[in-house]
Amino acid sequence: MKKRILETHQSIVSLGQLLLKFARTNRATYHEDGITPESDTDHTIMLAVIACACAEKFAPSLNRGKIAELALVHDLVEVYAKDTPTLRPLDKKGAHEKKLREEKAFKKIEGQFEIVFPWITQTIHEYESLASPEARFIKAIDKIMPKITSILNNGATEKKAGFSKSDELEKMYANQQKQIAEWVSDWPEIVDIYEALAHEALTPFKKPSGKKRIKIIL
Repeated sequence: MKKRILETHQSIVSLGQLLLKFARTNRATYHEDGITPESDTDHTIMLAVIACACAEKFAPSLNRGKIAELALVHDLVEVYAKDTPTLRPLDKKGAHEKKLREEKAFKKIEGQFEIVFPWITQTIHEYESLASPEARFIKAIDKIMPKITSILNNGATEKKAGFSKSDELEKMYANQQKQIAEWVSDWPEIVDIYEALAHEALTPFKKPSGKKRIKIIL
């Protein structure tokens, strides 16, 4: 067997193992039942399909193939770094520790695959650096994904994180919407979609409107 083929063969097996671990890496979010954790592969497929569909509708000038590529690897470092819950903004120490974990994980993936499959680390770097409009687009759509799962499981993730009222969540969502608006300034419809989904995701945490009914005991 030629050396080049042997190296590729071995790297393919290692990459397959990495991706199986990726499928077993759970996020802080949940499926519709509010119990089953969402895996990184669940999230990745949802992001890739929804981002490409939204790009075709609202940003047809973007390269949908590139969007799909970015989506596929955008969280791959979590195989080693694990998912960091960011529902509540991280403090300076937490943000620094997350950055260090992800940099270390990236270096590990780079050491494994840079020579044989440089596309992997190059695409991760493009996403992290927001070096292209496609990277900024996928970054924005990525922030929409937790709102979808939240709507489907009636706010299970937020409730388990200790949220009981809408006020704190509303503030956080408003700040996130401003950030998204910077990433997709050319496609304001994406910001509108985020706002609509965030509003719906807040429903379980809002007090019912109208006057309370008085129960009369005879």
